Amino acid sequence: MLSALKHLFVGALMVLIGTYIINRDAAFLAVSHPAELIVLQVDKHRKTDGRFTYQTTLGLVTDARPRPEYTGGIWTGITMHRAGDIVAGRYDSESDEMRSDRMLAISGGIARLALVLGLVAMVEGVLILFGWPELLLPLPVRVGR
Repeated sequence: MLSALKHLFVGALMVLIGTYIINRDAAFLAVSHPAELIVLQVDKHRKTDGRFTYQTTLGLVTDARPRPEYTGGIWTGITMHRAGDIVAGRYDSESDEMRSDRMLAISGGIARLALVLGLVAMVEGVLILFGWPELLLPLPVRVGR
């Protein structure tokens, strides 16, 4: 019973995370416009385990000065772009938020992966409730082990 609840809880949590990301991206797409962006800076931070995380600062390609700039609050484990790159993206003039098309694609991929894994975990939870052996399931949920 506890194993089924773990699967159902973790699955529901992943579905909620995937849905949140999809809704956040859809809201941004609804209010933003296509734009040409320049990567102004890529900050690099070393984590305690020795790996690096990266944060990108984007600017709108325009002759107007000061140029609108945006630094996202999310640090990622991969570099999306290199400083100086000119990339296609989207710009929300109300909030000055900017995201490259690659950032949006990766975010969408993560959201879809979370949804699929969450749904699989939830189906597994139901199967366990009906007596299916947990060892035969393709997606083990190990919390607290």
